[in-house]
Amino acid sequence: PPKVTSSLVHLEPIANPLPCDVASLERVTQAAFGQRRKMLRQSVKSLGGEALLARAQIDPQRRAETLSVEEF
Repeated sequence: PPKVTSSLVHLEPIANPLPCDVASLERVTQAAFGQRRKMLRQSVKSLGGEALLARAQIDPQRRAETLSVEEF
């Protein structure tokens, strides 16, 4: 038999999700994760760059994968 490891993931929706505009969240996450391992200041440049990150109080030198759900 092949050496395969399988996993099953069960997802449950959060009872009280954080309020957000889904279209805006999609644009930000697409920009942030669009180019692997780029710093956020470069990734979100088309959305407002460092000014956007400053308003959100996020260090522009961080990478998308280091942000929490709340920060997004």
